[in-house]
Amino acid sequence: MRFFCCLLSALFTFSLVFCQDAYYLTKSKPTIDSTAYNRWKFVSDINITNDGNFVSYLVNNLPLGSCTSVLKAVNGDWETGVIDIRNIQFTADSRTAVFIAANDTLEMLRLGTSHVDRIPMVESFYLPSGKNGEWIVYKDTKDGRITLFNLWTGESSVYSAVNSFAFSKHGESLMLDVKEKIEGKLRHTLRKIDLANRSTTDIWVGEGIPKVTLTESAEKLAFIVSNHDRKSIWIYDCLSNRSHEIVNDSALLTERHQSINDIQSFSSNGKHLFFTVREVKVDMMERVKASSVSVWSYLDAKLPPQENKEAGNEHVYSSVVNIQSRNVRQIINSNEVILGTNADRDVFLVAHFGGADRGELNWNDSAQRTYLIRLLESNRDIKMAIDGKNTVWLSPGGRFLIYYDIETGKYFSYDIEQGISHSLTTDLHVSFISTYWEDQAPRPRGVAAWLANDKAVLIYDKFDIWLVDPSGRKLPRNITNGYGNRHNIIFYLGLSEYAESIQLGDGESVVLNALSLESKQNGFFKMDIYSNGDPEKLTMGNYLYQLVDNPYVPYSCISYPLRARSGNGYVVRRMSVTESPNYFFTQDFKNFSPLSSITPEKEYNWITANLYTWKNENGESFQGLLYKPENFDSRKKYPVIVHYYEKKSFGLNVYLSPEDISDGCNINIPTFVSNGYLVFAPDINFTIGNPMQGTFNSVVSAAKFLSALPFVNKNRMGIGGCSFGGLQTNYLVTHTGLFAAAYSASSMSDLVSAYGGLFAGAVSLQSYFEMGGQGRMGGTIWQNPESYIQNSPVFNVDKVSTPLLLMHTTNDPICPFSQAIEFFTALRRLGKKSWLLEYADGSHGVFGNSAKDFGIRLTQFFDHYLKDAPAPIWMTRGGAAALRSVADGLRLDKDIITPGKGLLEQ
Repeated sequence: MRFFCCLLSALFTFSLVFCQDAYYLTKSKPTIDSTAYNRWKFVSDINITNDGNFVSYLVNNLPLGSCTSVLKAVNGDWETGVIDIRNIQFTADSRTAVFIAANDTLEMLRLGTSHVDRIPMVESFYLPSGKNGEWIVYKDTKDGRITLFNLWTGESSVYSAVNSFAFSKHGESLMLDVKEKIEGKLRHTLRKIDLANRSTTDIWVGEGIPKVTLTESAEKLAFIVSNHDRKSIWIYDCLSNRSHEIVNDSALLTERHQSINDIQSFSSNGKHLFFTVREVKVDMMERVKASSVSVWSYLDAKLPPQENKEAGNEHVYSSVVNIQSRNVRQIINSNEVILGTNADRDVFLVAHFGGADRGELNWNDSAQRTYLIRLLESNRDIKMAIDGKNTVWLSPGGRFLIYYDIETGKYFSYDIEQGISHSLTTDLHVSFISTYWEDQAPRPRGVAAWLANDKAVLIYDKFDIWLVDPSGRKLPRNITNGYGNRHNIIFYLGLSEYAESIQLGDGESVVLNALSLESKQNGFFKMDIYSNGDPEKLTMGNYLYQLVDNPYVPYSCISYPLRARSGNGYVVRRMSVTESPNYFFTQDFKNFSPLSSITPEKEYNWITANLYTWKNENGESFQGLLYKPENFDSRKKYPVIVHYYEKKSFGLNVYLSPEDISDGCNINIPTFVSNGYLVFAPDINFTIGNPMQGTFNSVVSAAKFLSALPFVNKNRMGIGGCSFGGLQTNYLVTHTGLFAAAYSASSMSDLVSAYGGLFAGAVSLQSYFEMGGQGRMGGTIWQNPESYIQNSPVFNVDKVSTPLLLMHTTNDPICPFSQAIEFFTALRRLGKKSWLLEYADGSHGVFGNSAKDFGIRLTQFFDHYLKDAPAPIWMTRGGAAALRSVADGLRLDKDIITPGKGLLEQ
């Protein structure tokens, strides 16, 4: 027994020592600072060969700008890297990687080997995207000659005096614009080289300069000729070997005051050519120069600043020409937008607006939207009797219009040929509104995809996907079997090719992207369109692969899997809060093989994140993220910064890169957490008409929840946010003294004055507050003035007891600088501890050196109030003293312990 007790004692001592050693080993990792920013690595620019056997990607080191291109076999040990090369391309046959080295040498690396063919003094190269990958064209650095080179045989042909060149769409031919003297005159020749037999055909000869960015069908190609600021479009018929002009600027200028802009594409039947025209302004009279007056009239569809700003924009319109008759028709007119077109491009869904700002749709008659179906073949319009606030889609076959009726919350279709409307989802008792927009202007998740020949349409509800017959004859069927609704999982089609191919195959198995609203796990499912069972789970975990249509995570998180063109394989990007984004190869979305392994976070005291759920005293449920350092010690009491915006919990698995300032105006969470803070990011449950009270309820509830945690110092809690988050901060400090310090960046403080302000100096901000968007006031200021005052922090500035750091840029186009001045001058007038950092550069946030400066000051501010560090001179002695020298102002004050009282008489 004594031996057993001694053994237990020894094991306990060993465990204690081992744990302590492990703890101090972790603790010894360096914290994140500005030196880490300068050598942080990440991967980007993934590419995969057509057969799916090789990939290339960049390893970037920012902000120094250096990079390494990695070429790697998907299955196998072959891998090589090339320093400071960004433009690596694969040949269509998946055999060769082509790039230009730093010494202007064209290198052609045989994939899977060390064999490299080199050609010196090359300026640029081009590969055809189609055919078999046999050819390459490169341009000489010395005299600009181009060479057509056969990668298989080594044969080459050199061409001089080439002004420009391009491969045809599918790589069957090479087009050259050759500039040479013919009969003593300098002329351009558009020359076609057939790559199959190397035959040469001169398509056009003239004095203009042809633009060789052409569109090619099986029998025709089109090109633009520019001559003395005049353009014309020509068609070359490959069968008859003849070119002819079909439209020119002279006719367009005379008839429409327009000029040719660019070629778009042929129609699928080859009968029409689509192109764009630009409006040519014609001054009918000289402007009155004697006065600088600007007349603002209640009859103006747009405010004068917006009208003046848009007056300088070039208006470009889509047009079409009938190749046979040469008749030109403009597809869209002024104040019109193409919302969709069918695969044949002879049916167009067009939205027509009045001359007013579209943001004023809720009240301005001149901004009202109407929908038109524009039929190319019959040259007629069908005006739809659909509320302009509804959302509409056109089927790929051009037979049906689908629309979501915002009043009834249901979907309807319109049969264009028969002129008949059908109710599609009247008997479905589900919500089609996206969960991401429920507390703003509600919007449907919409149409997911179509089946071939417009046979059926896939429509998203809040969680699941429905197969719907657009003719209304068959009942809708939930093809995900309600699995999403039952498990609180949002399904989206998971591959970009579903959108690119427009129509799904009839019996196709579809990969779905999935997100759990409860756990925030992300992954993939598989669904058979005609199966009656649940979708098959392929993978779900605490990673982020791809979040579709999610407004609460960085745009970079919307990363679709990359599919090999002819192979059965995909590259996915995967990240978590503790793992850098890296690339993985998969064939089944169950098993993932790593392609890259860049993990700079392992060198530092990194962060972890946990999802918490709690309820307030009224039973309302909340979620939030708690970021902790890797060397977290539950025996310590940590200062906490509560950081908020909208729904931060969706970022549970988002990797956060270290930098001076995040998003131009926010704390960098990895830096603060690595240096001994906890950061808590709660979701905000908003209420339309009183959004700031929703902020108060959420953040104060979060603070109370945090205060109960044994490792939180409840007396050292700070708050802060940027933009809308800054407005939330301003409101919080005027309604609670719970927090020890706060920062507010690029924000508003007075909704009354903001309501009458201009966005970007041109567009009225009224709709931002009225229309149920982020402003969430839900009505005009005269309908509910008390609500605007109640949600404006400036009206309660006398109640502030929290030290506040404001940051704003002089020329912020979104939140005017006057909002910061209004708030700060009130704080100063009342003797409140406050500072305003004004940066002359930047926009809606700061970048570069200003971001570095703000990052330092923000850290000093929180370190003083939440860590009891000495205050810097810029905080203790006033701006004038601090600005005598920036370095002096940033120095910690040895004489004044903490900022004192303000100017207010005692």
